[in-house]
Amino acid sequence: MLKIDNLTAAYNGSKVLFGVSLEAEKGEVTCLVGRNGVGKSTTMKSIMGLVDTPSGEIYIDKKKISGLPTYSRAKAGIGYVPQGREIFPQLTVRENILLGMEANRKSDTIPEFIFEIFPILKEFLDRKGGDLSGGQQQQLAIARAVVSEPKVLILDEPTEGIQPSVIQDIGRIITKLKEKMAVFIVEQYLEFVMEISDKCYVMEKGKIVMEGETKSLDKKALQGLLSL
Repeated sequence: MLKIDNLTAAYNGSKVLFGVSLEAEKGEVTCLVGRNGVGKSTTMKSIMGLVDTPSGEIYIDKKKISGLPTYSRAKAGIGYVPQGREIFPQLTVRENILLGMEANRKSDTIPEFIFEIFPILKEFLDRKGGDLSGGQQQQLAIARAVVSEPKVLILDEPTEGIQPSVIQDIGRIITKLKEKMAVFIVEQYLEFVMEISDKCYVMEKGKIVMEGETKSLDKKALQGLLSL
């Protein structure tokens, strides 16, 4: 489980997050939504230790990770797919996935569960990552993040630049993955959020302004917050 408690974050001393608290549990997809520039990606980067967090705490399964370097947070059980995917385009699919195993190396062989969840990647193991389509690259980025079997998977805008038909595939993959780990997503595509998420937090100006089970949230109020 991921827990953030009263977190603040700052760039060059200027605060961007103001007392953010949220939780993401195994067996659930938890979404953080909001307009551009409200602090969603900063929240993700704060979890990974990529921005300054002057106060507040971050926990993985009740173990405090705030203050740890990024690589230690990965070893503690975080798989992270940043916005833009950031696969290695000149490396093969196989090499990209093997790099993901470095956080928790148990074997030199890609585990079979990866190909059960991402069957398309088995066909392209020897193809360079840069030669894949956008949707295939997103699957590769997610596979690279989950191959080490993290406790929490963090996805920043997983539907960005993806065709509608492929978005459905990404949704099915995420739904499968929540059986193995907590899944925490930043997303702006509201229909996707309403379809796959169990719990939703809405951010405005660096603060959480609405939260609850997705099915119980007022969709019109939610749309209003996202269109302000």
